[in-house]
Amino acid sequence: MLSRPRAYLGILQGNAKVCILCHPFWSVPFTLYYYYLSLYLKAEGLSDAQIGSLMVAGTVASLVFSLVAAPLTDRLGRRNTTLVFDLLSSALPPLMYLISPSFWMAMLATVLFNSNKIMSVGYYLVMIEDADDRQKTVAFNLFNLITYAAGLLIPLAGLWVKAQGLVRAQRAFLLASFVIMTVMILLRHRLLKETREGEARMKKAGEDRGQGALGALVSPYVDSLRFLRAHRGVLYILLANVCFFAYMMLGTNQSLYFALFFTSRFRLDSGELSLLGGLYSAGMLLAMAFINPLIRLPSLFASLKLGLALTLIGMALLLIFSPGAGLWLALPILLLSVSYGTLKTGLDSALAIYSQGEARSGLYALTNLLSSLAGMAAASYMSARFDSDANALYLACLALGILAAAFVWLAGKRQGEPVREAA
Repeated sequence: MLSRPRAYLGILQGNAKVCILCHPFWSVPFTLYYYYLSLYLKAEGLSDAQIGSLMVAGTVASLVFSLVAAPLTDRLGRRNTTLVFDLLSSALPPLMYLISPSFWMAMLATVLFNSNKIMSVGYYLVMIEDADDRQKTVAFNLFNLITYAAGLLIPLAGLWVKAQGLVRAQRAFLLASFVIMTVMILLRHRLLKETREGEARMKKAGEDRGQGALGALVSPYVDSLRFLRAHRGVLYILLANVCFFAYMMLGTNQSLYFALFFTSRFRLDSGELSLLGGLYSAGMLLAMAFINPLIRLPSLFASLKLGLALTLIGMALLLIFSPGAGLWLALPILLLSVSYGTLKTGLDSALAIYSQGEARSGLYALTNLLSSLAGMAAASYMSARFDSDANALYLACLALGILAAAFVWLAGKRQGEPVREAA
């Protein structure tokens, strides 16, 4: 599979291929600026408590944006939603951090960043709705592969940070992110086409204008709840995705707490932290490049169960290791990163495959909504606990991992049901 990367990419057609080819121009600049963002904000005068407040505010904003994501996506269309809210959530925040890294500007940038709850619904739907099941799995694997392969550049970025200083290097990352993302978003919009389901939902939204704002807001969620009541296996997949999102927000290299945890708990310096970030990205890349392409639908749930088992072991090791663990940290980091690489693609693919047409936008929006609520609770808890006990971070992650494993096990018991009903 990997000896023929062009053949693997060649499985994709249309919108799916456009989205994947454009994605590196989002993932690389985002990874470089976001990895150092919490340390940059601290260097500019923000406290750990204020950074925690930003995370809480972000989850509140994501909750609000999640509520309106489905009706907006159905009314504007998948393509237009992706354009408007990618500009707001991806391109604009780095410019704001660059102009004024004050607490209130960072708060506004964080709120805008979380409008990606709307953008992601439009983006995922425009990417997968006209694709078959195999293309959906390949698209999500390549999407995640590109996203996390960008992390391999973190050690090189660390050299730049060491040479230029944190603040000066981060400002360069922020400016580059704003320019590159803006150009990519506009170009991608020209190449994408609205999906067939998107056109149908736009037409229906236009015909339903008389139902009022509340009816338009509620309708997609009503459709999705009906679908979940009839498809219990999909409900468990959705809940596993929610738990996984909360874990991703707290305990992976996508979290503002990731760098803070390893600097406070294990006393790593910026150079060691960069190497750790590169190792984490390498582990995810290993899973997405060598493991995920071999997974087929019948073994999807088995791979999810294995990934969750490795995740729980990695979390336990981080809680057991002493502050002077040094190179031994490579073991839990590899376990967590490889399992994360498998789980991210597997859970994304499961939701895409087992959801259906009219209910799909509501299902994605409902997943985002519940993820926001879970993230809000997790961020609030961590904001109160992290300063006094850094271990609270991975204790919370351990609890979330156990919950996700339970939901995956329940979904696996019903795996014949959603496949049959979604076919």
